Amino acid sequence: MVSSDGSTFFGDIRSHERVALPFREYLDMVLSPGEHNDHFYLAQVPIRVKDSTEKPPLASLESEISLPEFLDEDAVSNINLWMSSTSSRSSIHYDPYHNVLGVVTGQKKVTLWPPDAAPYLYPKPLYGEASNHSEVNFVEPDYQKYPRFRDASKHSRVLVVDAGSAVFIPEGWFHQVDSAALTIAVNFWWASKQSCAFDSPMDAYYLRRILVSLLDAEKVNKQQLPMQFTYIVLQRSMLGWNPHVDVEIDLDDVQGAEDLTVNSLSPLETKQLHVILSCVAVAVNNGNCEDDPIASVFLNTSPRSLRRIFLTMVTTFPRSLEALVLHALSPVAAELLTKQFEEMDSIASEASQAEFYKRFYSVFDDSSVAMAALLDRKEAFASKALDSVMEKFLGCKLH
Repeated sequence: MVSSDGSTFFGDIRSHERVALPFREYLDMVLSPGEHNDHFYLAQVPIRVKDSTEKPPLASLESEISLPEFLDEDAVSNINLWMSSTSSRSSIHYDPYHNVLGVVTGQKKVTLWPPDAAPYLYPKPLYGEASNHSEVNFVEPDYQKYPRFRDASKHSRVLVVDAGSAVFIPEGWFHQVDSAALTIAVNFWWASKQSCAFDSPMDAYYLRRILVSLLDAEKVNKQQLPMQFTYIVLQRSMLGWNPHVDVEIDLDDVQGAEDLTVNSLSPLETKQLHVILSCVAVAVNNGNCEDDPIASVFLNTSPRSLRRIFLTMVTTFPRSLEALVLHALSPVAAELLTKQFEEMDSIASEASQAEFYKRFYSVFDDSSVAMAALLDRKEAFASKALDSVMEKFLGCKLH
């Protein structure tokens, strides 16, 4: 293989070309100094290709190679030879096989990233010819275009593999390899049990399950607000607030809720109510509040206080509560609100929550419209999160 990028070999096939060259001539070229040596790299030359009808180029070398004891002879699908004429570097990529890379002579430095580090490495689009490679030029990274790559090294492990040693690179793990001058290596590829389960009628189902799993995680991380929600709940616990203690006092005491007024609220609850009412007024007039203060209220208010605020709005500001749900909630705020409802459900009695929801939805002419509005915004939030998953893990954008 000859590269147009000097000693660095990137996944984009436009930056290099394959050159047909007898092995003897390549060895003569490597051992004889010349101006072109820096650009040549013997990459992935097959010694064994399982189930191939054609004889691999270096099949004669297989008798010289001992299979690692832990490998099943029948499981190994490929054995390849790698040789660098001078120092060289591979791009960041992953392989769809388990891999044992053994160094015969010279030295390799292998940097590894687990599969879930993909968002930091910007994999190429799934439809591309080099979809298993990173978009980033790791030699001179463009941090404006790939800002998450700044944190890529925090998720990596670097291993130095000397002659006589080997490294196991699991399927799907990203890796980047630096080779010292005149380094020769042999690698063994074999399919994982998970890969063997693919190419079946279940593939479409597995794809949906995997995307749902990634989507659920992304919804927690999206815009950091939902992630902070988890942090706030943890922080409440550290400060001594336990939602499972004094439940009857905190959430089940709805007696007299119809008498709640602004004067019944604590100073903090009054402040939070004021934020909500202000943003509702802006939304009704077709405006937008910067920084999504309603989402911040839902994030930083306990379930008990939020319920008291809503019950106050039922009795004192019913039209504002209606406008809040129908017009003022952002997708993030809708997601956080339903998380608050779920937390209320988990710590209050069924009867208490049923009474709360009855009063909450009483301000709407049609409660199904309010529920539909919440669902629409939650789905808008999930759609943005899915866009993020597709970009981070598949290098694609839906919109």
